[in-house]
Amino acid sequence: MKKIYLFTLLLSVVFSFSSNAQVVISQVYGGGGNSGATFTNDFIEIFNRGTVAQDLTGWSVQYASATGTTWAVTALTGVTLQPGQYYLIQEAAGSTPSTAIPTADATGTLAMSGSNGKVLLADVIIAQAGLTPTGAQIQDLVGYGATPTGFEGTGPTGSALTNSTSAQRASLGCIDTNNNATDFIAALPVPRNTASPISVCSSAPSMLVSSPSSGTIYNPLTTSVTVNVAAFNFTVANGTGTGHIHYSVDNGATVMKYDTTPIVLNGLSVGDHTVSLSLVDNNHAQLNPAVTATVTFTIAGFSDVATIAELRAGTLNAYYQLTGAAVVSHVRIPTTTVLVATTRNQKFIQDQTGGILIDDSAAKITTTFVEGNAMSNILGQLVPYNGILEFVPLQDQPVVSQNNSIVPETVSLTDFNANVNNYECELLQFNNITIEGTVSSAGVFTALASGAVFTTATSYRVTDGTTTSILRTGFNEADYIGGAVPTTAFSAIALGYENVNSTSVSTPQFIVRKLADFLNPMSTQSNEIAGLKVYPNPVSNGVLHIESNANTLKSIALFDVLGKQVLTTSTENSTINVSNLKGGIYILKITEAGKTAVSKLVIK
Repeated sequence: MKKIYLFTLLLSVVFSFSSNAQVVISQVYGGGGNSGATFTNDFIEIFNRGTVAQDLTGWSVQYASATGTTWAVTALTGVTLQPGQYYLIQEAAGSTPSTAIPTADATGTLAMSGSNGKVLLADVIIAQAGLTPTGAQIQDLVGYGATPTGFEGTGPTGSALTNSTSAQRASLGCIDTNNNATDFIAALPVPRNTASPISVCSSAPSMLVSSPSSGTIYNPLTTSVTVNVAAFNFTVANGTGTGHIHYSVDNGATVMKYDTTPIVLNGLSVGDHTVSLSLVDNNHAQLNPAVTATVTFTIAGFSDVATIAELRAGTLNAYYQLTGAAVVSHVRIPTTTVLVATTRNQKFIQDQTGGILIDDSAAKITTTFVEGNAMSNILGQLVPYNGILEFVPLQDQPVVSQNNSIVPETVSLTDFNANVNNYECELLQFNNITIEGTVSSAGVFTALASGAVFTTATSYRVTDGTTTSILRTGFNEADYIGGAVPTTAFSAIALGYENVNSTSVSTPQFIVRKLADFLNPMSTQSNEIAGLKVYPNPVSNGVLHIESNANTLKSIALFDVLGKQVLTTSTENSTINVSNLKGGIYILKITEAGKTAVSKLVIK
């Protein structure tokens, strides 16, 4: 924050500008209107932690992305902010309505990140520039989350925020050591405006544990925890300051601390832990009144489960070791256009009792897995996300066996809809279904258009003649995206899935993993290759013939029933040698002049 130094000869001039008001950014929330959000709108809150009023005429708050250099502006209103008074700026709303924030003192349209970003407070309305704007016009700068390139002090506020947490300046906004890393905590957002109770900052000594937050639960592999502590209106030193800090861990021996560097606790065991701190004078006597702080946290333990069914019946957010073997049924692999941030290193696994999604955004599993590989003794946390149970791994896993087969369970749409939780993340087969059209997030149905192609993140209504359900294109990287939507009945292998929206409405849906999961020939409407002939089928002599009216260059891809590509080639003539392939059922994909056809091929 900008610091103003008062010189005796200029005292009256400084007061006339009220420039020592020390108005700061006290809270930042960017998750507004996202899935699971606490509030509908993003917001920025500022606070007068000083001793004189501040006229906000001509001031602004500005936002840039975590690594951005372009700053978007929201002008503040002409309010004179009193000492201890808050000021609330409403920003953009997300697509999922939630609770409205209190009446805003200013309104803008900044669409802020819910996890990482940068916010500044300036006494001008001119947009700033650069990673970390500087100058006398900058009153405060907050880099929130874990990755911003601009911040005050040694680092940004800490871990990435969520849709249900905001970055909050400690002690109700009073703490300002010009260090985002220690001045802010992440907590449930509490937006305050000019009508909120006044909170005048005290000049008495105080102490703050900025992290961890009391009640934090660490995963069972944690053996070291860092406690960050700061003292205010009090100089911590060894005999040359106001005094120092006494602390103890789990009611153990008192440790004397003569600085405010982080306290690193090593060798911690599973269970509850308490750190008790107090400020003392240079004679080791507690201050009067006493200034103390206590933080509690827990190192969680693992519970062993033998099957995925037992895991799925576990306690949400608890930690488990899945001791039994589970087979990988699908691995999400990024492409040149689909990022790891989208695929999140996800793997679907199942055993004889059920399936579950391994969501590995932290890339803990570095071993390469493919379909049919198995893993066991998986250590992770059971977490919910939009109706789906996820198992978040804590460490790498080895491949314990290969070439395991999974036989999809055949289910009807009626049974699937009624028992979606039993089929979640399990490999299923749906027979004789037809795509009727698309369904929007608001439930609006649109009939399938002629020549329609699969698009990402789209819900397709399917029917088996008795009931309807949803086929969701939930994998942006799937090889059938952009391909023709089938217009005739087909069978499909898919992963059972479910979505629960903000109003707790569950939508059973299933996701087809790849093109080879469409088990019947798919009509390609206007994209169909004219005059296409594939023969013989079955192939018994190792030679496949492919002909069309155009007879131009064709790209050929052949997949086995597990979706593994076993042959890729191109040809201008009609002959393909498949003699090296084992007998079985395959999916044949042919592309000619931008048109595609898919069919089932049997090799004897």
